[in-house]
Amino acid sequence: MHEEPVQAQAEQGQDLREIPKWARRYAQNRTLPLVVFQVIFVFGACMFGGLSYLTAWAYKADQRFLAAASVLVLSAFAVFWLWLSFFGGGVRIIARISEALYRAEGSASIGASFGASWVHGQRPTGVMLLLGFFALAHAGLGILGLLPIEHLQPISALYVVPLMAYYGLRHRPTPESPFVFLWPALYGLHAVLLVAGAPIGMGPMLDIFVPVVGYGLIAALAGHLYSRYALRRLRAIARGPEAAEERK
Repeated sequence: MHEEPVQAQAEQGQDLREIPKWARRYAQNRTLPLVVFQVIFVFGACMFGGLSYLTAWAYKADQRFLAAASVLVLSAFAVFWLWLSFFGGGVRIIARISEALYRAEGSASIGASFGASWVHGQRPTGVMLLLGFFALAHAGLGILGLLPIEHLQPISALYVVPLMAYYGLRHRPTPESPFVFLWPALYGLHAVLLVAGAPIGMGPMLDIFVPVVGYGLIAALAGHLYSRYALRRLRAIARGPEAAEERK
């Protein structure tokens, strides 16, 4: 007659031992900071592209006042972007937005989670600099005609994929979300499909921009959805035996 209470206690003990596992998975996959970063990145790219186009159009149309004004705005935005990228402005903005998004759930940390490193100022500066160097070298060789411009994305995958994979591995033994590897995997698959002749080409620049942003968002949102599942499991465990069916 005492078997059921003993079994219930054993199951409850097993559930309690799973709390660190699910707490770790939840903390790893709080990836909304990366979504915020991607949105800011897209905004910056659109601003640079739009202002550059406006400047060129105004110059060709002999609209000197508009051309001068657009150059001033473009210069001011470039200074703002430098502050945002290299002087901590972006980290503070991402941190505040992310804190607001997660306010109802409190804080969670395992050392270095996917996206959280940006919030706490642990930006992958070395990886960013290497990516920037290779991208500039690649663009320069393309302009000189030494690399085929139509294969811009597949060639870029040769340095983008290893660097992004390294970024995912650099925090061992406190790894980033497993979904960080989905980003370079999809980017590499996109390059293979382009080389194989799949009709997914959008032009050299869009073949870079869309996969970088699109696959980054897919990876971040996948991590976010998994964090929702982990949080649901944690809350079910906290509610005790009456939530056993929900945890299955």
